[in-house]
Amino acid sequence: MKRPLLYLLWMCLLAAASCSPEEERIPAAGYAQQEKPAALPEDRFLTIAHRGASAYLPEHTLPAYALAVEMGADYIELDLRMTKDGRLAVIHDNDLERIGGTRGQVSDKTMDELRNLSPGPAFNEENPELAQTSYEQLSIPELRDVLIRFGTAVNYYIELKAPPEGGGMEEAVIGELERYGITEKSGQHDLPPVILQSFSEKSLVRLHKMRPEIPLIQLYSFKENADLSTEDLKYLQSYASGIGIPAASAHAGFIEKVEGWELDVHVFTVNEEQDILRLIRMGADGVFTDRPDVAGRISSSE
Repeated sequence: MKRPLLYLLWMCLLAAASCSPEEERIPAAGYAQQEKPAALPEDRFLTIAHRGASAYLPEHTLPAYALAVEMGADYIELDLRMTKDGRLAVIHDNDLERIGGTRGQVSDKTMDELRNLSPGPAFNEENPELAQTSYEQLSIPELRDVLIRFGTAVNYYIELKAPPEGGGMEEAVIGELERYGITEKSGQHDLPPVILQSFSEKSLVRLHKMRPEIPLIQLYSFKENADLSTEDLKYLQSYASGIGIPAASAHAGFIEKVEGWELDVHVFTVNEEQDILRLIRMGADGVFTDRPDVAGRISSSE
């Protein structure tokens, strides 16, 4: 009798694993009864300050964000990573060598340990013509530092970097946004107060279930000409308001195809005037840029 019982147990475990919602996409039709993704503004080209005005000041620092606001950026962009103690650090790389000048990873450090690291020295070394010794006193901020500093006076474009399984990061981000009233009021231009983005499809689907009124952007890292199948676009419509793609992969045919599905296209990272102008004329809906002053000037003149 042992072999049949073990066999049945094994089959049950296989069946349970094959039905796990995390293992495969839920068909788009399964969202038919849920709210549609939030709409982004029509006929408006967005200037998104990539890590703040990071061409001029150390990236992801409060002064870089303040300068982006002064330059008229529609959104300030934040990259978030979860620390060892479950807090939300505003930093792009998990590896700390480039920004912190030290070995280790964000995921292995507490937020207090990260605060002892400065992005200033790296910026000064890479930009000697802009270097200031005072930048070495700047530290890696936590999400709440940025939210406390700027409140509802600005709009936030936030990327969840490598969100762990289980939804803890999504809950933490939404919790912080709600705590500081960011989801309730737009800072400027009648734009959505916050847009969330990620390369993780599962993370965005979880976010849509939690707060369907927040626009979500699915990121892609196309190496060549961007393309998505009809099946991909149909599924995207169930949870996302748009997509983000690298500048080198953008082309007019793809942008027209995506926008035919009522999805916006935001392009990263674009700093040269001719490239920004080309994307505007191509039909893109916004760019991530280290130079929000340049992008804002060009978009306002078109």
